Amino acid sequence: AVSAQVAVRQLLSFRAMDEPLVRSSSGISRSSSGIRRRSHSGSDFAGSESRCCRGMLGSFGVAFGCGRLLCCRSLVMFVVLLVALWKGVTRNYYCNPDALAEIDPPYGGQIIPSNVSLVERKYFFQFTKIIDVYDEEQAHVGYFYDINLFLIMRFGFSDPNGKIWFESRYASLVSRFKPIVEYNIQRCDSGVGGRTDEVFELKEDWWTESWFCIYHCNRRFNLSRHETNQHVMERLLPEANFGTNAVARVVFDSTLTATFRGKMTGPVDNGGFAFRPYWWMKVYNLTSGAQLAVAKQHFITGGSVSNFDVLSRWNLTMEEQGLPNWVIAFLSVLDDIEE
Repeated sequence: AVSAQVAVRQLLSFRAMDEPLVRSSSGISRSSSGIRRRSHSGSDFAGSESRCCRGMLGSFGVAFGCGRLLCCRSLVMFVVLLVALWKGVTRNYYCNPDALAEIDPPYGGQIIPSNVSLVERKYFFQFTKIIDVYDEEQAHVGYFYDINLFLIMRFGFSDPNGKIWFESRYASLVSRFKPIVEYNIQRCDSGVGGRTDEVFELKEDWWTESWFCIYHCNRRFNLSRHETNQHVMERLLPEANFGTNAVARVVFDSTLTATFRGKMTGPVDNGGFAFRPYWWMKVYNLTSGAQLAVAKQHFITGGSVSNFDVLSRWNLTMEEQGLPNWVIAFLSVLDDIEE
C-alpha cells in the first residue's frame, strides 16, 4: 500500500510538470491541475525584475540568473554608496572663490613662505594623501591633499582653517591615461573679479628622462604661464599648444637610499629594510638660467599612528622671485603625491 501511494504521488508530480503553462486573467497557472504557480502580482513582479536587470546588465545579467530584484537592489546600492563615499571624502576639498573673497591671501599674497618643510602624514587607513607644510619656525602653514578615487582627482592646498587656495587638475581626460604629467595649476581666487588671472601649465618632458634606471633616475618638466579670465576645466583632449612657451625648467634627480619600517598589523618583509630613491629638485628660469629654488628629500620611520611606515620629508628653499612661492611648493610635492 505504501509503495502504491508513493507511485501515485510520483505520477501526479510528473503529470503536473508535463502540463503546459497558460496565461489567465489571474496570472500563470497549470491548465488542469489547478496548481497556481504565480499570482497576477507575482507575474508582474518577476517581469519587472527581469526588465530591470536586463536594462542594467543586458544579456549578461539574464544569462547568469539576474532575474531577481536582489540583483537590481545590489547594483543600485553600490552606486549610491559610491556616490556617498565620493561626497563624504571630497566635500571639503574643492575651490570656493566666495569663501576667499573677504580673506587676504597669507604671506603677502604668496600663500606659502619662501622656506618651508614638507612633511608626509600617514594613518592606518585614509582616502587622501596629505603633505603638511611648516615654516622656518615650525608653524603649520597648511597642507597639500591628493584624492584619487577612480576617475575623481583633486590635488590642491588648504590653509589650517580649511580654506582651499589653489588646485591642480588634469589638462584633459586623455591626460589621465598618458605616461606623462599634464596638469593645470590655478589659484581658487582667480578668474573674473579675482585677484589674479594666471594659470600655469605643467608638462613632463618624457623624451629627455632616463627610462630604464635603478640607482640614478631623473624627471624633467616644463612650466608655462598663461592668462585667463575663468577657472580652467578639464577638457576631453589637451590643447595643441599645451605646455608651450615655458618660463621655467623643473629638474628632479635621485639616488637610492636605504629605508626601514615596522608594522603593528603584521610581519614586515626583509626585516623592514628596503631601498627607495630619494630626490632633489631644482627650478631654473629658462630665460636667464637663474636657479629659482632647490629642494631635498629625506626619509624617517613614522610612529604608531602611521603604523611605523616610511615617511617622506622635504626641505624647500626659494632663492629668487621668478615664480610664485605656491607654484614652487606644488612642484616639490609631485613625487610624494604620485608615489
